[in-house]
Amino acid sequence: MVRDRARGGEPMKRSWTTGSDIFVELLVRAGIERAFAVTGGAVMDFVDALEANPALELQCFQTEQGAAWAAMGYTQVTGKLCAVTATSGPGATNFITPLSDALRDNIPLLVVTGQVARSARNTDAFQEIDITVIAASVAKKVVYLERMEDAADVLADAIRVAFDGRPGPVLIDFPKDLQQQACAPLPPRAPAVAKAKPRPTASGLEEVVASLRHAERPVIIAGRGVVIAQARSELLALLEAAPIPVVHTLPGKAALSSTHPHCHGMIGMHGFYVPNWIIDNADLVISLGSRFDDRITGDTKRFAPNARRLVHFDIAQEQVQKVMPERKLGVVGHLKDTLGAFAALLEGKGLRFTQWHERIAAVREQYPSTYKEQPGMLQAQLVLEQLNAAVRAHRAKSGQRVIFTTEVGSHQMWAAQYLEIQPGDEFLTSAGLGCMGSGLPLALGAQIANPDALVICIAGDGSLRFSEAELETAWERALPVKVLLFNNDGYGIVRMWNNHFYEGRKTGVIKQGKQWTTLARSNGFTDGHVDRVESPAALRGVLDRAVAHRGPHFLEMVTPYEDCLPLIPSGKSFKEIML
Repeated sequence: MVRDRARGGEPMKRSWTTGSDIFVELLVRAGIERAFAVTGGAVMDFVDALEANPALELQCFQTEQGAAWAAMGYTQVTGKLCAVTATSGPGATNFITPLSDALRDNIPLLVVTGQVARSARNTDAFQEIDITVIAASVAKKVVYLERMEDAADVLADAIRVAFDGRPGPVLIDFPKDLQQQACAPLPPRAPAVAKAKPRPTASGLEEVVASLRHAERPVIIAGRGVVIAQARSELLALLEAAPIPVVHTLPGKAALSSTHPHCHGMIGMHGFYVPNWIIDNADLVISLGSRFDDRITGDTKRFAPNARRLVHFDIAQEQVQKVMPERKLGVVGHLKDTLGAFAALLEGKGLRFTQWHERIAAVREQYPSTYKEQPGMLQAQLVLEQLNAAVRAHRAKSGQRVIFTTEVGSHQMWAAQYLEIQPGDEFLTSAGLGCMGSGLPLALGAQIANPDALVICIAGDGSLRFSEAELETAWERALPVKVLLFNNDGYGIVRMWNNHFYEGRKTGVIKQGKQWTTLARSNGFTDGHVDRVESPAALRGVLDRAVAHRGPHFLEMVTPYEDCLPLIPSGKSFKEIML
């Protein structure tokens, strides 16, 4: 099937089938229901085939990066793969940043790039570039498709690799002449059902149990791996058997409800005092699906100095070996299995850690997780506290699932500190790579995946400059995403580092004069869907109206510049925390 543009886009039957049709049918048989695209010369035939197949829904975006991050948002919410495609040359190279982001944050992503015809390969043809070479270091697998006869095996293997072990991105380069090649239709058959590989039993759990029974001050670091492995219920079961204090990483915020009595907040460079204090004073650290990256550890020689052991639950042995291997006991396996087995081994052991919990409570009274209020100012922290109240009230009436995404910057850290996460909520953010421009398309993909959810993108004016084109996609598709923009005139975190570590220079960090509400209106947002707030007095009413509104909504919050605190400077330890 193709679209006959002259007849208003109605399907037109044809008696022959192309390589593009075959590839799309293979996607459908593999269970892929959606594709995101930016069209172009070397991928037009494939995009037409995507649009023509009734079993697959196509959404076009404004930028290649936006399409890829939207696919990542879709996958994180559904657990299903979404194909994303763009043309050769600049279209393909624009995928490099999202591919790198997906690899670092372990998100399955299937990228199909258009390529010049095989006869023009290595001739410096228009928009020819060997994307398989460029993408090899930022994808789990890259393949140049040489023959349509190989397409089924290539696609099946790519999908397997995307989900196998630590999930991540794969790329298939699809030459234009193969897209246009006349092919025999695929024989009719039922979609293949992929058989799950048996999961090996992890060793070392008995030793972890023994370590925990001898511990007086244990702590759990909940990483994104808990969410990826769908192991949140296993974490709850573990806390029932052994009420261990829990801190979380930036991407692990949704691993445990913020209101759970044992959840103490985010650790690391911008974590509050109490969770970082817990790590500094713990005698046993148990990491669940976290990478022990530098934003958590700071100076590794002074990280968790009182811990006799660092226990590292991970799906890959090489991750256990990357950081502080000499201090670690690794538990390698799928976290849903290993965490469930760990919880079962702890049942009936009578572990309570009462004195440890009492000590933490005393420290919390001395160092509350709060901020310095500036009366009359619309501070970002205040906005997030009021957003929590508005969402809480709306959820009580609607029962909606809530999905938060963030752009990257000070607002991202404040969101990780202050947003309230309830069971079933999601928190999607570019953590390992820290990509500005990711948050809005992540929200669009999450909203496409779950049309009935309340999806809120927390953005900063510096970061939204990298994805503002996708505001058009939100309105074009009538996606009811709420974009909550903090406008503090530039790059907040870089400005803070300039102030503290670079003699106060302001090179490139001040961004003033952009009319954000005008920009939103120019992308289709009408007056009823755009708000600008400058003072606390109007805040709650605007937030209540926005979260209840069933259409896209753009809110600009005019906030003052202020340091994003706490801060543990890079390479330092908890002892140097700036409050």
